[in-house]
Formats: sequence, C-alpha cells, structure tokens
Amino acid sequence: MALTSPPSPLSEQREGATNRLAKSPVLFSERRFRGKADGEAIGRPTARPDLNEPEYRPKGWLRLLQTLLFLVVLPYCLGVIAFGMAWGVIGERLWVVALLVNFVPFYFLPAFVLLPLALILRARRAALLLLPLMVAALILYGGYFIPRTVAPPDPAWSLRIIALNVSDSRHPMERIEAWLREQSADVVILSEIPRPLEATAPRMADMYPFFAAQNRLNAVAVLSRYPIIAEEGFIYRETGYSHFPRVTLLVGDQEISLIATSLAAPFRVQGRILLPDVRSHLINGAWDMLWGYDDDTRETEISQIIQWVDASTIPVIIAGDMNLVERSSDYQRLSSRLVDSYRDAATGFGFTYPALEAFSLPPGLPALMRIDYVWHTRDLVTLDANYGEYVGSDHLPVMATIGGY
Repeated sequence: MALTSPPSPLSEQREGATNRLAKSPVLFSERRFRGKADGEAIGRPTARPDLNEPEYRPKGWLRLLQTLLFLVVLPYCLGVIAFGMAWGVIGERLWVVALLVNFVPFYFLPAFVLLPLALILRARRAALLLLPLMVAALILYGGYFIPRTVAPPDPAWSLRIIALNVSDSRHPMERIEAWLREQSADVVILSEIPRPLEATAPRMADMYPFFAAQNRLNAVAVLSRYPIIAEEGFIYRETGYSHFPRVTLLVGDQEISLIATSLAAPFRVQGRILLPDVRSHLINGAWDMLWGYDDDTRETEISQIIQWVDASTIPVIIAGDMNLVERSSDYQRLSSRLVDSYRDAATGFGFTYPALEAFSLPPGLPALMRIDYVWHTRDLVTLDANYGEYVGSDHLPVMATIGGY
C-alpha cells in the first residue's frame, strides 16, 4: 500500500485561492475562448477597467475660462430675455421700454462674438444659453439679407425721390447742392433747412422750378421738377407749422399726394435730469433721449398721417425724417397701410442716423439706426431704393424710385 503524505497547509491555501478566482464573476467575466486564440490558458483573467475614470476633464486654466465666460453670458442672456418679456407684455407704454426698442439690433450683436468663443472653449452651458438668442436674431433680421424681387421695369411713369435732413446747425448746403445736382432726382424733400429757403432753392431753380417751403427754423421744403398744384402745411397757422406738410404733384396726367416729413423727435426739450452746458450735439441728444424719452407727439402725428392716407383718393408718397425705428409700434402702424420702399427693394439694415463723420469721427463708420424713409401706397411700386453717402449732415440721404401703372 502506497503511502501519501497529507497536504501541506501552503498547498491548501494555493488551492483555495485558485477556487475563489475561478468563481469570481468580475475577474473572469471576459473568459470567452480568447485564451485559446492567443495561446493562453482559457481561464486567464483580463485586466479590470477603472469605471471611475472621467471621459474628459479640462485643464485648470480652461475650466477657469469656461466659468468666466458663463458668468458673462448668463446676465447678458437674462437681460435680453427680460427686455423681450417686458416688450411683449408692457409694450411701449413704459418710456424705458420704448427707448430700448430703438436699439434692438445691437442686443444680439454680442451673441455673434460669444457663441464662437463658447464653441472654441467647449463651454457647453454658455453655448446653450446663446443659441436661442442666435435663433431669435435670425428670425428677426435674417430676411433683411434675402435678395428682393424687383418690380417690372416699364411703369407708365416714375419718380426719383431723395429725402434728406440737412441738419440746419451744420449748414452743409453748398456740399448738398453739388451732390443733388449729381443725383438728378425728380423730387427732393429737405428738412431742418436753414432759414430762409431763398438761400437755397433759387440756386437750384434750373433743376427744380417748383418748390414749397416753410419760413422758419428747422423747416421742411419740397423741390420738384413737376408742377405743384396744391399745398398744405407750409403756412403758419394757430397751431404752428406742421411737421408733415403736403403737396399735390402733377406727373403727366397723374396726381400724386406727397407728404414731406420731419416728425417730432421722441424726447422733450429738457430731459428729466438737466445736463450742464455741453457743446457736443451728439452727447446732448443722447442725454435728452435717455432722460426725457417721450414719443406721444410723434404718435399723434403718425395718426394724422394715417388718416390722410386712408382718406386719399390718389396715390400717396411719404418721405423724410420720421424719427422712428423699424421695430417701433409706430412703424408697424405705417407698414400695415404703406410700403417701405427700402425694405421692399433693398437689403441690409439701411441705417441712416447718425452719420458719425458729422461728429468728427473717422470716415466710413456705419450709422446706428434707420429713421429716414420713403413710403408709398400699395397702388404704386418700388423700382429701386437705397441710401446715399455722407454729404455733411448728421443724416444720410435716402433715395427711391417709385412707379405707377
């Protein structure tokens, strides 16, 4: 009979450890014949992955930049959203909201800088906050850059119209006269002209034999190649001079009602807080608008113009400085009845005020808002429209060719 030695304690420990490893569901979970293919033992365990290791962990300086960007984007987005809610709920009844409406396009401008920066820095939270603002900007202004369909080019008659606030405080009339001669328009509407008109119109009588003008400071004048057969609002009455006088033009056999505008600016003569004497016209104007914004007078004038348009039995053209922006409620009232020639035929924002070169700033800087217009009733068509170059005034001229069939 063969003698066998009893198992040693060390061999028992090894055998127990091997049995425990064989039964482990974690360490032997990937024991799928791979051992045979690799020439390894079938039961050889694979390495256990570290499930707690993060997929992406930015460096410390990058996390700091992401946090700083988020702290900038969050109040910016909340501010724009708060304004949008106030505008939608309160409207322009509150003067602060009415004031802010004038600058709506610029509220989206930071988003076009911050969103690319957020994408570069992989700042997901900031990018998600900015995305709705970008969508809103595209909805509001994307259509401004879509090419327009031009009306048929053979109307029965057409009028080339130029409207310009010449800014009587600057007296750039010689430069403006030279520019007008180059443009060769049929009708010119001038507002805020120097007093009297005789200093200007007679020198252009060879081009514009017919004219009507108010005899006052900040006056409105109409110069025309076609006969003016009726006029209203050019004579001083008990209520003072009108900011929107009318003439009736005879173009061939067609009568046209033309309303020349220089509507009331939406601020009081003195603001809610007086500003010490400052010579800068730009600063004073901005201060008056900031603390004394009031568009009630302009709203009344718009209502009167709409009444005239509704009562007119002949085509109507309205041109000049209207002191209102495209997103204002007064603009919406006009556009419900009239055609904005620039928006009908041109692309882009079409800003006309202020011409910053007039304030000794470098040439070529863009204006900041569009407040000068050429409108017409829907029985007419826009053949082309644009705005002109700087001619010495703090406004840029607006030009349109209107036709009828």
